[in-house]
Amino acid sequence: MTPQSPDTGNTLRVYLDAHEVELIPVHPDETGHAGVALALPAGWVEVARDVFPHAHTVIVAPEYSVDGWTPNAVLLHGRLSRWRPTDELLDIAATETRALSEWLELHSSTADFHGHRSVFVHGTYRAGDELLEAATRYLVIDHEDDRCLTQLTVTTRAASPADLAASAVAIQTGLLAEMAPADSARPLSGRRSPSKKDIRAPFR
Repeated sequence: MTPQSPDTGNTLRVYLDAHEVELIPVHPDETGHAGVALALPAGWVEVARDVFPHAHTVIVAPEYSVDGWTPNAVLLHGRLSRWRPTDELLDIAATETRALSEWLELHSSTADFHGHRSVFVHGTYRAGDELLEAATRYLVIDHEDDRCLTQLTVTTRAASPADLAASAVAIQTGLLAEMAPADSARPLSGRRSPSKKDIRAPFR
């Protein structure tokens, strides 16, 4: 498979702007909207919200920091100001991920995730001198009058140690989307550890 070159014109932001749609961030302390939450594996810590104010949650694995770069998981969660078709949203979202520099796809899926329409894309790309591995899931969540778009991207170095790779998968499989926002105010550190089946499934 040949790595792809970036296409900066074919992005979710361009698509939303073309249809005059605003993506309004939903933060963990807000009520009245669909809630999302991350699992927090051992060794990962949450970054203060004022560092990335537009993100719902950002967590990092400082034990694996090298040369100023740290493995991270970024959860974005926003409601759309105007309705757009689910298929279009997910198609353009996946296309944006695939536009990363020298993208080499390892796995993708359009299967629903916990009852929500979803697209999952997993691969490697190059950022400067670094070869990175990214797993990104987009969800479209409908709740009452809201249509929300959620993005979770977990990024590590390619060929990471087994325990870091396992925790990255645990974050992806542990993503929770729920209709009770009050229950989703913080990462869910007390959830069960993923089974071997859980860890293998997203990366088949």
